[in-house]
Amino acid sequence: MRKLFLAICFSLCLAPSCAFAAIRSVANMTEAQNAGGENQLQISQELLDEKAYFRNMTQEQMREYLKDRLFHVVTTELEKTDALGGDSAVDVQKSALQLEIEAQNKKSIFEKIYDRAMRNLIDITEPEPKAKIYTQEDSQNMRPQAADEAEKMQKLQMAQRQAWLNSNVPMIEAELPPYNQKTLIPAQEHIPYLFSRIELLPDGLIKFTDTIVVVANGQKLKESIQRAFPKFVFDREGKRQKVEFNLLNVSINGNPVQYKLIDRNNYVFMEPVDKIELVPGVYEYQFDYTIDNQIFSYDEFDEFYWNLTGSVWNLVIARAGAVVVLPPNTQILGQMALSGYNGYWRDDTVAISQEQDNVLGFVSQTPLFIGQAMEMIVSLPKGAVSDLSWSKKFLRLINAYGDILFAAFGLSAIFLSYLISWKFIRQNKKTPVKGIFKDASLLRYLAKGVIDKKTFGAFLLDLYRKNIIDIEENDDNILLVKKTDNLTCLSSAEKKVLRCLFGQEEVILNVNSFTAGKIDKACKLLKNAVCQKIKQLCFKLNFGYVVFGVGMLLFAEAAIAYLNYDFAYNFLFLLLATLVLAFCLWLFQHKFASGKKNKAARIAAVFLAAATAFVMLAIVNLATVLLLAAALLVIQEYGKLYVQRDGLLAAYVKEAQNFAELLKNKADALRLGKDFAQNQAAVMALDCEADFLPAAQNKNVYKLDIVAKLLEKI
Repeated sequence: MRKLFLAICFSLCLAPSCAFAAIRSVANMTEAQNAGGENQLQISQELLDEKAYFRNMTQEQMREYLKDRLFHVVTTELEKTDALGGDSAVDVQKSALQLEIEAQNKKSIFEKIYDRAMRNLIDITEPEPKAKIYTQEDSQNMRPQAADEAEKMQKLQMAQRQAWLNSNVPMIEAELPPYNQKTLIPAQEHIPYLFSRIELLPDGLIKFTDTIVVVANGQKLKESIQRAFPKFVFDREGKRQKVEFNLLNVSINGNPVQYKLIDRNNYVFMEPVDKIELVPGVYEYQFDYTIDNQIFSYDEFDEFYWNLTGSVWNLVIARAGAVVVLPPNTQILGQMALSGYNGYWRDDTVAISQEQDNVLGFVSQTPLFIGQAMEMIVSLPKGAVSDLSWSKKFLRLINAYGDILFAAFGLSAIFLSYLISWKFIRQNKKTPVKGIFKDASLLRYLAKGVIDKKTFGAFLLDLYRKNIIDIEENDDNILLVKKTDNLTCLSSAEKKVLRCLFGQEEVILNVNSFTAGKIDKACKLLKNAVCQKIKQLCFKLNFGYVVFGVGMLLFAEAAIAYLNYDFAYNFLFLLLATLVLAFCLWLFQHKFASGKKNKAARIAAVFLAAATAFVMLAIVNLATVLLLAAALLVIQEYGKLYVQRDGLLAAYVKEAQNFAELLKNKADALRLGKDFAQNQAAVMALDCEADFLPAAQNKNVYKLDIVAKLLEKI
């Protein structure tokens, strides 16, 4: 600038005629000479007046005059062949300061924000992993090449470099964004540069472009970095909003790479589709994505909140900043920026600048260490973001409360279908399974609803009918004789009963006081066997209803999982949590032999269910947890209701009672016929012995009287 000022003064002194000469068009040389003579006195007088004007100027007037001339000067690029481009021409050069001012005026808002960040700490960028490592000795003779060569920037760079040298840290020379200037930075794993361009669109959608530069040396950064975002945000009143993310593209060192969105509990992650190993070097990442439902709405204003760096980075962030661009013609009501740890925030470490009416810049003045975050809040007038359309409101509703809606749908479908099914079940239109009445012990439970000593007697008569044992009476002794080891017709539970009676090698059991303990144990085993048969029967009868209920529950959970980014993970998460809740429900209702065990089991069930519900809140609302638990309870309770005697078993109970009446009505024919042996066990199970007295025709197979004596002894 000083050179330009002297050149202008020199030209004013040497060429006044050029500056003040009048120009007129002439036809020929003679006319030109005459015109020159005629105007000579006029020109001379003008020069005298101008000289007098300058001589009478004060120093302040002269300074203002030169400033005005300097402001209106026009710089013209001259070629050497031009008349004014020779050796005698005046060479007017721009100073470094003027060049800097012009460069600053041409910079974008993003670049201006970046320059402000550079005033406090030098950042870095990528190239390919080709950064040169310098030792202390090499660094002492190296001068950083920064974008701004002003005196303050040079002093700042030298001071920072000296601080790095004093800390005995090797240096890396790397190119920094957005100008790709070469700068020395520490050769340690950290994030020297994190900058975000945030654009709030009129429809409430927010577009992000994040530029993140990392230094990797194989310690923490062995693989490509991930981005982590909270799935839920909370407004000033504590209301939770679920944020929706849409990943557009990701690049590393300018090369596109495939990333995907996944969610793990309370966080949404951007991670590479395929594993990307990082060799030691410097890498520049660019993430382009959009988010929705990040703007909070209040009665008098709207508010944009964003945690720029989060608190999940396990690396130091040397410089962090952002540009927030609001919708056009938006007047900013207020802004705030905080940095620090959760619960320990400071508002004096982040510089805020307003580049335009609708553009704000945020730059952290200090590095952000592990666990620290930088938060930004911008208040907007109502109407800056347009009212949502009906379709977008519906999509936001599904995104925020879809889990509740699907869980409620699943519960309603299960409950209503069970109510309708119960109505038809009560009509007793179920046809019993064929052959069910060949099992005398199960027949007694269906007809009488008990498992007692007669159940054991009917079981022995069934074994006699199957030719497995013989029942004999010798004087006052009643003997059970094992006739075969072929027990394929028995269930595993019935085999245990038989082994309990005869052991491994015994074939005769004398029923007396000495064998009472063995018989008592066999009766208990038989009771368990009958209960198992009843459960199997109930399961067969209830299978379709249980499958429907569980299917509707799984459908609801699948729909909830589909609302998230990682369907498989979330579905498996919900499925396991539901199984745990089902176990807690069973544990709470199960009856143990000891009262203390029952109390302990119930307490454990409550605590386990509460812990499971708390974990489930990471991906669903509390109402969803309650609805899923209610669906489990409905399935369980209706399952119990269905298999009661007036439920799905009602048709079997009625059929068993009708079978007892049939035996009584046909007693005379049956007791004298060949079918008596086949029905003898059912006769005892249904308390029809009085109608089936001994006769000559059945004396060889009649065992009702002997078994009755046996039951009196046990």
